[in-house]
Amino acid sequence: MKILFVDTPPSLDWSPDSHFTKGGRRFPALSVTGEITYSYLNLQAAAILREAGHEVHYIDCQAEEVPFDALVPKVLALAPDLVVLYVEQIKIQVDRALADALADRPEIRVGYVGPFVTPLGASVVSDTPSVDFAIRGEYDEALHEVCDRMEKGSDDWRQVEGLAVRDPETGEVVEVGGLRHVAELDALPFPAYDLVDLTRYHESVFRRTPAATMITSRGCPYQCIYCWFPQTIYGHKWRAQSAERVVAEMKHLYEEYGVREIRVDDDIFELNRARVLRICELLVEAGLDLTWAPQCRPDRMDLELLREMKRAGCSRILYGCESASQEILDKMRKNGKVEDIANATKWTKEAGIDVHNCFIVGFPWDTRDTVERTIEYAYSLNAEFCQFGIATPLPGTRLMELVEKEGHLVSGEDWSQHDGFSKAAVSYERKGGNGLTQKDIERYATDAYRRYYLRPRYVGMMLKRAFRSRDDLAQTWRLGKAFLRRKALGWI
Repeated sequence: MKILFVDTPPSLDWSPDSHFTKGGRRFPALSVTGEITYSYLNLQAAAILREAGHEVHYIDCQAEEVPFDALVPKVLALAPDLVVLYVEQIKIQVDRALADALADRPEIRVGYVGPFVTPLGASVVSDTPSVDFAIRGEYDEALHEVCDRMEKGSDDWRQVEGLAVRDPETGEVVEVGGLRHVAELDALPFPAYDLVDLTRYHESVFRRTPAATMITSRGCPYQCIYCWFPQTIYGHKWRAQSAERVVAEMKHLYEEYGVREIRVDDDIFELNRARVLRICELLVEAGLDLTWAPQCRPDRMDLELLREMKRAGCSRILYGCESASQEILDKMRKNGKVEDIANATKWTKEAGIDVHNCFIVGFPWDTRDTVERTIEYAYSLNAEFCQFGIATPLPGTRLMELVEKEGHLVSGEDWSQHDGFSKAAVSYERKGGNGLTQKDIERYATDAYRRYYLRPRYVGMMLKRAFRSRDDLAQTWRLGKAFLRRKALGWI
């Protein structure tokens, strides 16, 4: 069976000459600095299908510079049996348009996957009659089962657990069983990295290239009301690859693809401290000329662990900080303390690792005072990298339930407003709200970003840092150009 994964363009009128790209992995958003990311989960699913004997193809429209008008004939020329679309909220209209464009070719089936379609289930399939099914939860094994059954020519593929599927006779969409989750991550093959050109993918924070993204664990036991993946596709049960499996994949990327930096895109990398220490031990033994950068929680970090991570090549850590208000941290169910953020930042810098702090403004309980305190707190920490996101309700999250119930959602049916960075999907003007308008929230996020990177204290730190190594100098140059590009286009 021939399966085609498609990463569609950011918009229907997008062209390779456009300023825009789709950046971000967990919370996709438009970018004007050329950032492009690939889907690790798609490559993982592709490897499973190929291992089972299926023919697998991949089109990444941004990386391959394929606009929508050229995409449809490209898909038709490949004549796949199944097109798989990882649906993202900011470009769902493009995914729907591709499905509709294939509607008169019944021999080509279309399936949706990902966190956006997981909680919406039957409704997202009903909204697009040209889509045959959606997979709820992790789709590695479910997609494999669907393709195996389709290849046999039987209709029993519609009984695969985890599907939201259309009955071919009645047109009714039903959900089959519960969500799917992979129990044993070590049993999965290495993702099919050969399907993409890793040199075409770029993020501003990368120091070295080629760079790659890995996912070494899935799920998170914490209950943050805004966090999308644990509440939808992954669930709250934490499952992890063994340290040996993690390092084996890193060596694979290093030796087969020349990768020199790896972004570890776990919800929570350091939940099992012993596993992290073992990964560090194995990396030191391997002696690879490789740097890596995980996502971590500030409250689970300590100086000894950081020093071991540094010794093993860790160059940057992303911390989910969110707010400088303990009351807001508690209400969002972060289960951490404000002082943990300062401690983790201090210890990480002391260990010689760059800090990437992420804050969020515009929660239902925020006021102008709490937002301004959060911004000033971020400035005081002076991390090498800092993001100011917007609290964004996404389907399947408690935050979405809350803002819908209180009447604060203002995006209507326009999912492109839910990008988490440049646009706010909420406004708290109505009675019972905090008074922050949609424009207030957007302005706070934009101004905070611009002011952060123009502060003399920050500029001085980064200029000094630039001369640590050739990699740091090159990265600083790229960051400067990216900032100026955002400013020239009016994005900050």
